[in-house]
Amino acid sequence: MAREGINMKRRIAVLLLTALVSVFGAVACGGVQEEVQKQAEEEVEKGRQQVEEQVEKGRTQIEQEVQQGRTQVEEQIQEGK
Repeated sequence: MAREGINMKRRIAVLLLTALVSVFGAVACGGVQEEVQKQAEEEVEKGRQQVEEQVEKGRTQIEQEVQQGRTQVEEQIQEGK
């Protein structure tokens, strides 16, 4: 009978320990998940910034080409007068 009490205490201790390990494991995994999500968001932000820089470069180049075209047309008009 005393032996059954000890076995029961061991089972309860094992169950409590298992529950604690599960909880701490879940918390640790949550921390890892947050870190991975943070890194992913940073990478997305870097990519977005690179795309914006490329778009701005393209826009600037197009504006320069348009201005050059206007200047050439104005010069041709002046020569024709």
